[in-house]
Amino acid sequence: MSETDGLRSRVEALEARMDAVHDRMSQTHAMVAINDRDVADLKLEMRAHRKSLQALRETQLEQGEEIQELRTEMREGFAEMRTGFAALTAGLQAIADRLPEEPGS
Repeated sequence: MSETDGLRSRVEALEARMDAVHDRMSQTHAMVAINDRDVADLKLEMRAHRKSLQALRETQLEQGEEIQELRTEMREGFAEMRTGFAALTAGLQAIADRLPEEPGS
């Protein structure tokens, strides 16, 4: 085998390897593009989830404040009712005190 033939076979082998490398690079590039798209989709979903959780948190904080206000109003209302019932009880007792002890007396 002459030096040219040896060189030619080495170049052919190198070209075949380069074709294989090129094919692998193309496959890798396609996989990277798919992964990049998947990561972008995942980031978009995570951002949407974060916004949903933030909105839920704000709603819960608002509802907590409303519940606290309702508790305060309820306690004040019960205090007013107790005062009213105490006055009513006192009024009924005053009426009862004025009634004769036994009926028909």
